[in-house]
Amino acid sequence: MRWPEAADEIVVRDGHLTIKLFKLADGWYAQVESAIEGRIFEGRVTEMSGLLAGHPMVSGLTDDDGDPEEE
Repeated sequence: MRWPEAADEIVVRDGHLTIKLFKLADGWYAQVESAIEGRIFEGRVTEMSGLLAGHPMVSGLTDDDGDPEEE
């Protein structure tokens, strides 16, 4: 089986957030924008989890034990 070529650009839209990733020779360049707040982050990244977990808009979605808040 032959796998497709890896993407050089990835765009993810979820609710008000848009995350764009651009492949670099040694990592990724990210643009994270909110339709509500505007630009949240732009720059080189190696892991998105740390970037998103540190943002108050995203980290507010979990409670103290890390489980999503129940409504």
